[in-house]
Amino acid sequence: MPIRSDKQLVPVSCVRWIAAALLVWMILGQAWSAWAGPVTGREYDVKMGFIYNFAKFITWPLEADDKESRDIVLCYVADDPSITVFQKLDGKTIRHRKIKVVAFQDENCIEQSHILFFATQDEKHIQEILEQARGRGILTIGEVEGFTQWGGVINFFEELNRLRFKVNLTAARREGLKMSSQILVSAQIVEEGGE
Repeated sequence: MPIRSDKQLVPVSCVRWIAAALLVWMILGQAWSAWAGPVTGREYDVKMGFIYNFAKFITWPLEADDKESRDIVLCYVADDPSITVFQKLDGKTIRHRKIKVVAFQDENCIEQSHILFFATQDEKHIQEILEQARGRGILTIGEVEGFTQWGGVINFFEELNRLRFKVNLTAARREGLKMSSQILVSAQIVEEGGE
């Protein structure tokens, strides 16, 4: 039955469609406000926002999902291991699972990690750890040029003073990671060996 306005009749189906579209736009607008955000303030605060959103829209393979802890473990490799900005994600919840943040110290970090974030420019160290993490169902995220060429899954980069990211689909498939279209639509897609 149509709804009567002052001058015209508006079909109920049209009203419902507009309401649904508005709701989706509001939800996605809020969730993705950080996706292509300007690089201002603290750089790692912006990156942590991205990483939190990545975790919300990725499904890990059963092997990684059934690691000893039911927490989603974020391990970070940093030039300065005393950086505390990463701890802001500690205790936050995604799909009823808490995020546990730990600094990289040894291979034990790789054993328990779901997300491995490289906040370092040490290319040799990055490549060594990526090799150890290969095939373990870990979402690897870096910020140096060439990261996806070495087999990393997501690589941050700056373009026109905005933070963007590349997704290596070959690496994501190899790790058994299922990425929602919400991630892929905002990414620059590359294949293994491409940059």
